Amino acid sequence: MVAPIVDVSSLASEHQGPVLTPLDAGYDTARISFNALIDRHPPVIARAATPQDVVASLQFAQSAGLPVAMRGGGHSVAGHSMCDDGLVIDLRLLNHASVDVEGRRVIAGGGATWRDVDTPCVTRGLVMPGGTFDTTGVAGLTLGGGLGHLMGVHGLTLDHLLSANIVLADGTVTTASASNDPELFWALRGGGGNFGVVTAFEFSLDPLPVVFGGEIHYPDTHLRQGLRLYRDLVEDAPDELTMMAYFREGFLHITVCAIGGNPRSLSAVDALRSNLPIARDRLGMTSYLQIQVMQGDTPFGIRHYWKSQFTDELSDDLIDEIVDHYHARTAGSISSILIEPVHGQATRVPLDATAFGRRAPGFNVSVLGHWRDPAGDDTEISWVRAGAARVAARNPEGGGYLNYAAPDEPQSRVRAAFGVEKYARLLKVKQRVDPENIFRFNHNIRP
Repeated sequence: MVAPIVDVSSLASEHQGPVLTPLDAGYDTARISFNALIDRHPPVIARAATPQDVVASLQFAQSAGLPVAMRGGGHSVAGHSMCDDGLVIDLRLLNHASVDVEGRRVIAGGGATWRDVDTPCVTRGLVMPGGTFDTTGVAGLTLGGGLGHLMGVHGLTLDHLLSANIVLADGTVTTASASNDPELFWALRGGGGNFGVVTAFEFSLDPLPVVFGGEIHYPDTHLRQGLRLYRDLVEDAPDELTMMAYFREGFLHITVCAIGGNPRSLSAVDALRSNLPIARDRLGMTSYLQIQVMQGDTPFGIRHYWKSQFTDELSDDLIDEIVDHYHARTAGSISSILIEPVHGQATRVPLDATAFGRRAPGFNVSVLGHWRDPAGDDTEISWVRAGAARVAARNPEGGGYLNYAAPDEPQSRVRAAFGVEKYARLLKVKQRVDPENIFRFNHNIRP
C-alpha cells in the first residue's frame, strides 16, 4: 500500500518535532510496528517534541479530516499505534522520567518505556509496579491495566496513577485526577487509548524492596506436573510472591519475584526445586531491574497474534488442555502460552474504582503466536484462535486482557472485557470527550 501525500507545510511550521510523510527520509523507520504482521502506511507521522506539538497535530488532523493513532512505546500487539488512513502522533521523543524522592512520585512522558522509568526510580531506592518487559510502553500498559511482578503487594500499574496530562480530541489540554475530572480519570485507568493523548503520567512510588527471584525451567516431560505444581503454589502464595508460568521452546518456565523475605515465599521456592526434575535453576538474590529483564527481550520485526482469557481457576482438566494445545503447535514453532496470576493487592481494589474489568482472583491465560515467515500466518493464527477458544469455553461470559488482544478482536469481546455497567459508563465519557471517534485505533468504545 502507498499512503496518499498530504500537504503538511502548515503543521510543520508550528511543530517542533519532525513531521514525516512517505516522501521523507526516516518515514519507513518511524512506521515500523512491534508486530511485523502489521504493515501500515500513515499519510502523516508527527513526532511530538512538546505537548503543544500534540495540540497542533490534533488541530491539523481535524482540519484535514484525519483520524488519529497514538504511538507511545510502540509495543501494541494489535498494531494500534500505526494506521493506514490517519495521522500518527508519535510520542517517543517525550520519554522523560522525573523522580521526586521526598514525595515518592515520578512523572513519565507519554512516550516513555519502563526502561526509561525503572532505572531512575530504582537508583533512588524507589519502585512502582510495571510490566514484565522493560521495553513495554508506559502509556499502553497503564491505560490498559498493568499486570506485573509486583502486583501482589502493590497492585496494578494503573492503581499507582495519580494524574494524567491529556490532550482531548478538540485540542483542549487538561489534567485528569481524582479531584479534576474524576470521571475521565476513572476511564483512563483501564479504558485504553479511547479518550485522548496522554503526554505525561504522574505515579506514586514505594520503597525499593529486597528481591529474590529469577526463573526455573522444567523439561518437556514434566509440563503437566510442573503446571499443576505452579497452580498449587500460586493459590497459597503470600502477597510478596508473584509467579508466572509460560511454555516456550519445549520447556515450562516459572518466573519468581519474591520480595521482603517472607518465609512462605521461600517455602514455595523450595517446593519448586524439590518436587520435579529441573532443566535449569536461575533463582537467587537479585534486583528489581534484573527481574524486569529476566525473560529477555522481544525485538521488533517478529510476527505476532495473541489472544488472552481470564479464568477463575486452573483445573486439572484445563491444565491438560493447555498442555495438549501447546504440544499441537507446528514443529519448531517459537509460539508460547503464558499464565499470569491475578492476586494480592491487585484483587483488593474495588471493582468499580477503575475501568479495569478484572479484580477477582484467578489467572490470565494467553495463547501467544510468534513467527517470522509470512507463509506461517494462517497456521499460527489458527493455532492461537483454537487455543484461546479452549480456555474461553471455561469462562464464556468473561473477557480477556485487552493489552494482549488480537488486532481483529470483535466488539463483543471489548464489551465483555469491561462488563455491561462499565462499558456504559465508559461510553458516556467517550461521547463527552471524543464524540466523533477521532481516537478509533484502539479496542474501540464507539460513541
